[in-house]
Amino acid sequence: MNAKQIAAFRAVMISGSTVGAAKMLYISQPAVTRLIKDLEERCGFSLFERRSSRLFPTAEAESFYQEVKRHFTGMDQLSQSIEQIKTLRTGRLRIAAMPALAYSVLPKVVSNFIQTRKDVSLSLTPGSSVNVAKMVGSQQFDLGIVMLPVDTRELSFYRCYRSSCRFICNADHPYAERQEIIAEDLHEQDFVAIGERNPLTRYRIDAALHAKHIRPRQSIETPMFITVQALVKEGLGVSIIDPFTASIFTESGGKSLSFQPDIPFYFAFITPMHKQIPALAEEFIHSFETLAQSITDLQVISHEDIDLK
Repeated sequence: MNAKQIAAFRAVMISGSTVGAAKMLYISQPAVTRLIKDLEERCGFSLFERRSSRLFPTAEAESFYQEVKRHFTGMDQLSQSIEQIKTLRTGRLRIAAMPALAYSVLPKVVSNFIQTRKDVSLSLTPGSSVNVAKMVGSQQFDLGIVMLPVDTRELSFYRCYRSSCRFICNADHPYAERQEIIAEDLHEQDFVAIGERNPLTRYRIDAALHAKHIRPRQSIETPMFITVQALVKEGLGVSIIDPFTASIFTESGGKSLSFQPDIPFYFAFITPMHKQIPALAEEFIHSFETLAQSITDLQVISHEDIDLK
């Protein structure tokens, strides 16, 4: 018994004739007749009776056909699964991301991504850039998003980006109607600082202010941008944060303004080293870029182009 014999039997059962089966299978009628005869010999019983030039399935054929239908239903499901995988509508994607993106733009990206991929299973886990790099490097996740720089051992950079940090204040603040804020505007202003657990961002902001001998009143600090914007919202001062968290701040009525001197915000998508990035992950990155470009001036850069000063 082989696949061609089973296919011929199924085609005759569906079409009711060897002529119809031949058309379904794109083979000759004699070929169908021969396949059915070979299958009957293999089974040890007759499958069809001919009456008035028509074929009628035997009781044995009806019973056998029920099993054949189950087999072909499974094959059809496999074919559908293959097509879904090809069109990226099914699969599993595990993402770990730094809080600045996990708590701001990524929920929207996930929502847009899942809308057309109902059978995709996706997990999004926030974590510090150091921890995300470790988890992706150990292949616990398919894709990571980290602030740069990070330890590159066991990692590959899929794509790196540069954007600019934003100044935020409440809508009733005296600076709210300005187009741009400069370092001098922050002198003796109540300022919510990013904590030293985020050392590079803290250093870049402090360096920009110290270069102009500017001393804001930094009585409050916190390590996460999402908490910074919440404290600013409570009227505890102004701040400088990443552009994605700043977009969340503006959605609740706050103001996000450009700041000079420019303070870069570098981040990257990372994958496990020596492991090909899944097509589903590439599609997710494309979805991210589409939304991110509507929020900030997102520049794709090389890892070597990052200014660590």
